[in-house]
Amino acid sequence: MIRVFTMKAVGKDFLAASWSPYLTEERKKLADRKKGERERQLFLGAEVLLNLSLQQVDARIPIPAKYKRNEHGKPYLEDRQGIYVNWSHSGDYVICAVADREVGIDLQYAGKEPKESMVRKLLQPDELHFYENVPELERQRLFYEYWAVKESFLKALGTGFATPLDRFYVEFRKGSDVSDAVKKNAMKVPYIIQNINHKQYLCRLLSVKDEGYTAALCIESLDKSLQEGELFSTLEVEEIEE
Repeated sequence: MIRVFTMKAVGKDFLAASWSPYLTEERKKLADRKKGERERQLFLGAEVLLNLSLQQVDARIPIPAKYKRNEHGKPYLEDRQGIYVNWSHSGDYVICAVADREVGIDLQYAGKEPKESMVRKLLQPDELHFYENVPELERQRLFYEYWAVKESFLKALGTGFATPLDRFYVEFRKGSDVSDAVKKNAMKVPYIIQNINHKQYLCRLLSVKDEGYTAALCIESLDKSLQEGELFSTLEVEEIEE
């Protein structure tokens, strides 16, 4: 089971009474430390979307959900074994994934040209070679696709950037070993090449409503015989509007 939800957070008053069932008191207190209104809205919106998403997946889950974090900050639900969550925010939007296995998700606003120093910091030699050989007009979006895939993988691992970027790289393919549905919904299919552990991870770029953004999902594969991409053959990003 994998489901992905998104919501526009900027512009919403999450401290209004109607949102209270979806927020913990701790989150509200932490929001006061955020410097600007946009930061607060995204911070609160992420937890709101988490709880709205859990309601969609299983109405029996009590909300607001309680969760704890591992030593690297990855959240885990306290009361629901077998349900994994992850979320991200960027620009005006928040996104949340709910799955039955380790999952990572990342959202990136792709409307700002990346600095050359950032490109060289993020990309490994093989990735940089691929990046420099695509048409110049495609590079900006490709950079953010790399970023989203890498961060979603690190979040699926549960380590975040404590894992050095040179321990793995991303290879985009258009091969025939992915389902027709995946090939239809994503021009490029990302593969993680890594020497961190012996587990297999499946990644996919997600189609989001606003074309100024790119998002990626990464999960731990529990079935080694499963053809790459089949888990994602019917996956759609579900938009929540409240």
